[in-house]
Amino acid sequence: MSVLTPHRLAELLGLPQPTDEQAAVIGAPLGPLLVVAGAGSGKTETMASRVVYLVANRMVRPDQVLGLTFTRKAAGELSTRIRARLGQLARIPEIAGEPTGGATRDPAGGSAGVPADGSSGAPAGGIVGASPERAEPAAAQRDPDTLGGEPTVATYHSYAARVVTEHGLRAGYEPTTRLLSEAACWQLADAVVRAYDGDMSAVDLAPVTVTGEVLGLAAELSEHLCEPDRLYRFTERLIAGLQALPGAMSADTARMVARQQARLQLLPLVTKYVERKVAAEAMDYGDQLSRAATVAVQHPVVGATERDRYRVVLLDEYQDTSHAQVVLLRALFGRGHAVTAVGDPAQSIYAWRGASAGTLERFPTDFALADGRPARRLALTTSWRNPPSVLSVANEVSRPLRDAGSAAVVLSAAPHAPYGRAVRCALLTTAADEASWVAESIARHWSTNATMDDPPTTAVLVRSRRQIPVLEQALRACGLPVEVVGLGGLLDTPEVRDVVTTLQVLADPAAGAGLLRLLTGPRLRIGPRDIVALHRRSRELSRRDRPDLAELALPPEVTLVEALDDLGDPALYSPTGYRRLTAFAAELAVLRSRLGQSLPDLIADVEHTIGLDVEVAVRAGAAGGSAGVAGAAGSGAAVGLARAHLDAFADVAAQFAADSDTATLAGFLAFLAAAEEQERGLEPGHVEVVTGAVQVLTVHAAKGLEWDVVALAGAAENVFPARSQGDHWLNRPGVLPFALRGDRTGLPELELSAVGDHKAFNRARRDFLARWAEHDAAEERRLAYVAVTRPRRLLLCSGYWWDGDAQGRRGPSALLTEVRERCLAGAGYVDEWADEPEPDAPNPVKANPLRAHWPDDPLGERRRDLTAAAELVRTELAALRAATSPGSVTADADAPAGHAPADADTEAPAGDAVADADALVGGGADGAGAEERRWAYEVELLLAERDTEARGVGEVALPAALTVTDLVGLADDPGALARRIRRPLPRPPERAASRGTEFHRWLEQRLGSQALLDLDELPGAADRDTGVDADLAQLQRRFLASEWATRTPLAVEVPFVTVLAGVVVRGRMDAVFAEPGGGLRVVDWKTGRQPTGDAARSAAVQLAAYRLAAAELFGVPLADVGAAFHYVATGVTDSPADLLDADELAALVTRLPPAAGEPVTEQ
Repeated sequence: MSVLTPHRLAELLGLPQPTDEQAAVIGAPLGPLLVVAGAGSGKTETMASRVVYLVANRMVRPDQVLGLTFTRKAAGELSTRIRARLGQLARIPEIAGEPTGGATRDPAGGSAGVPADGSSGAPAGGIVGASPERAEPAAAQRDPDTLGGEPTVATYHSYAARVVTEHGLRAGYEPTTRLLSEAACWQLADAVVRAYDGDMSAVDLAPVTVTGEVLGLAAELSEHLCEPDRLYRFTERLIAGLQALPGAMSADTARMVARQQARLQLLPLVTKYVERKVAAEAMDYGDQLSRAATVAVQHPVVGATERDRYRVVLLDEYQDTSHAQVVLLRALFGRGHAVTAVGDPAQSIYAWRGASAGTLERFPTDFALADGRPARRLALTTSWRNPPSVLSVANEVSRPLRDAGSAAVVLSAAPHAPYGRAVRCALLTTAADEASWVAESIARHWSTNATMDDPPTTAVLVRSRRQIPVLEQALRACGLPVEVVGLGGLLDTPEVRDVVTTLQVLADPAAGAGLLRLLTGPRLRIGPRDIVALHRRSRELSRRDRPDLAELALPPEVTLVEALDDLGDPALYSPTGYRRLTAFAAELAVLRSRLGQSLPDLIADVEHTIGLDVEVAVRAGAAGGSAGVAGAAGSGAAVGLARAHLDAFADVAAQFAADSDTATLAGFLAFLAAAEEQERGLEPGHVEVVTGAVQVLTVHAAKGLEWDVVALAGAAENVFPARSQGDHWLNRPGVLPFALRGDRTGLPELELSAVGDHKAFNRARRDFLARWAEHDAAEERRLAYVAVTRPRRLLLCSGYWWDGDAQGRRGPSALLTEVRERCLAGAGYVDEWADEPEPDAPNPVKANPLRAHWPDDPLGERRRDLTAAAELVRTELAALRAATSPGSVTADADAPAGHAPADADTEAPAGDAVADADALVGGGADGAGAEERRWAYEVELLLAERDTEARGVGEVALPAALTVTDLVGLADDPGALARRIRRPLPRPPERAASRGTEFHRWLEQRLGSQALLDLDELPGAADRDTGVDADLAQLQRRFLASEWATRTPLAVEVPFVTVLAGVVVRGRMDAVFAEPGGGLRVVDWKTGRQPTGDAARSAAVQLAAYRLAAAELFGVPLADVGAAFHYVATGVTDSPADLLDADELAALVTRLPPAAGEPVTEQ
């Protein structure tokens, strides 16, 4: 068989011709290979093409390929692309029609496609897979099933889990150990910290911070395969050695020693955390990796098994692998195995979670050829994402890294890339000025480069979350919808902040700051005089209830929250203020009485009680009327984002509650507090690019993503790049000493060999800190490189001289200066460059602090018109009421129409929604009228909800995981599924469904399987119409009379998880049978009626998913798997023809069908 070159394969598949660099990677001989791929260089397509090349040339079968990525999304993209290419390959006569041959075992233990000694294989133009010393006749290499099967594409963590599951018993690890989520780990560690009563004298950290340090230290011990005893001995020796040095110990050294002592005191907490996991038969991600690495290293047979199973291994984003992952992969696939690692040292930005920039550089020696020679290295340097002007900035940013010896590549533009100035930069006077420039630049681009329905995807990237509020405010002021990405960002949104603050007030009587936020917010608008009166009441209660306390000796024991429950004399407050305080206290009392409900229910209760659900619905009705693309997008999309923010927060609470049977409100609030402190954002792959909103997120969270427009804000001195952080082991007790890390060769070393006294140690410590600052600077530069390589069309970069965080001036950072130089050289435009302030110039931000009106008037300039409109409505209502009930009061007596001054009593202007709500609570003068208004208001809401449902549910994002039932619903009625996702409700009990469950239980016992089921895996969960059929005994008799009663299944109640277009789909197959003529058949028992027409076609989606899962689980070609419904009541077995394949199932997810005349939504 002649070699099919990469160019010829592309021609046969109808794909664009690969570049010379891509062709070299695609057609590289089998063996260890490192591919340094720059940002946007098409590495996913190249990896997929390499698999197709190897399969087409009979070097390997598809099922002998293993691909590992870091995220399910990346795994889904790579898997989908490979499957699509292989499907095309099988339909090409030139390939499918040839006799197959290839990857057969040879006596030396290798394969015909992989030389046993790990050498590079056949030279170009030779017989593929034949080495000169051991060439075999072509007929001996034929394999009739070379194109059969499918490759395995998984995440690094899921693959490690599979290794532990299959081989863990060799090292004493139970395969049934469950994996804990991040929230579950937090709950366990938080419980350990709160219950610990040991010595913590050296730990001067808040409990929330201690929990984070315990989790961090436990994770690093696992990631670097270090036992706690080893850490304990190292730290004790260090402390003893420093205390024994002659000379006076400096204050800096004393603080460092205290941090080491704090680490020793944290170790018992780490041990207790580990014991809690063991007792719960659970493990975290660090445990999973360390166990997999231990099994692989201690038991060589595991590596032999995996190498025999997977002849070719692809490793994506290799620069982000941790030490434990490297140890695992090297033990399994070292010694010259065909491993292709793809990565970019310039994008190694996850050192804080165990990755090391040097990992990629060490690949050629870690995965050397069998004879010890370093692995081959190739590069991909053509960027298919960025315009040439953006690339000139990226290459300038990465130049110092290359000068320091990094293998980072110089990127060049794609042949079709549009030339022009695609970079704009500015240096503004203040951070607020910068935020305005960013917002106006984005709004201008939206207005000139977008249609109403298709604004450019846009992101604002920040180094620190402290930058977000001023940027968000400026973006909203320009009419742009904003999505603050990540849990930390989510907590900054006004609607979620109101919910969280209410929860804090409910959980902690000392949450005075939170209470003040609610009281002075736009809903209650309590004025300063009433706040002072409430404070005085708390002091009065303290003196009354705790008379033994001196007035000024201690803060009042009775807090503002407690004083709200006992306001005292109403005359102390304004009438409106007292009424609102009373109503709010009643709301809190009701919510406290329901604190026993689950977290998701409690949050929904809070949302409803404080009126957020109504407020968001009212905003939806008020949205519209804005001019321009930005205004139009800002009206509707902002409303949708507000609802999405609340839903996302509810999902966080639901996940937190689901991860533990003992989830508490206090623990959840501690978890949220820790999330707010996390600067680096979400894990990679957890962010979805959205259209129609400006996404604000940290640079760490942006890795792997791309947008049309990207603004990099805050490129000011010591903001970005940031000042060197003190998160090294000398300063933080939760960080493992570098000498105990597996990647220590790439980290600064504290050199103690020549230290003889404290003066010498001070010099050694300063040298360490200087090298750490250099290490941090390189990390920041890599982070900047990631930021500037995200845009497809336009890059904005800006900085400022002054902000409110520093007394002194900032000025342009080195990054912004480099961007400006490239703009002046022709890459873009310098829109504005503020002059350098005088050396003694005061900080204008601190000299002119922000001022605001209190209480804030949410109606602003609209108040006069709305007040007049409300008065007209009141007049009409009074006339109607007078006609039916003479003598009724026509208006609220305590709702003055005027606008009170900021320092007056709490205002209650006419038309105030809060005042009306107060009347409903019981303060209204006309109880009957209030009741009528309440009923009328609720009727209007119900009618609006009906109208909304008639128009459709709007856009609802698919969750990251679906059940097979959801997949059937997606095919049958996407609108109904969207409503169920948007507002899940329990299914009504049905007698027939219960009968189906009983039948499945009987069948389980008969077939010998007792399985635990999830809610969506319950028998009959995917049945759309169970109907009212024969009773249970009749169903049993009918089954015993069927052909299936006499057959023995291979497996029953088989759970599975598969990935379709990056979305996880899980389910459970009733039974899998071996067919007499070969192959498999999946049978799903149905106790309801057999559907017809469209319903039957939708139900067949369930069988298509089962068929695909069975092919993956049992390792057989999809064509050899059949699927059928057996309708027990009628004895009919229905085997639909033309079931959807993997690509067609993925299309259900990627292209949603139209519903009720609505446009198709693509995600």
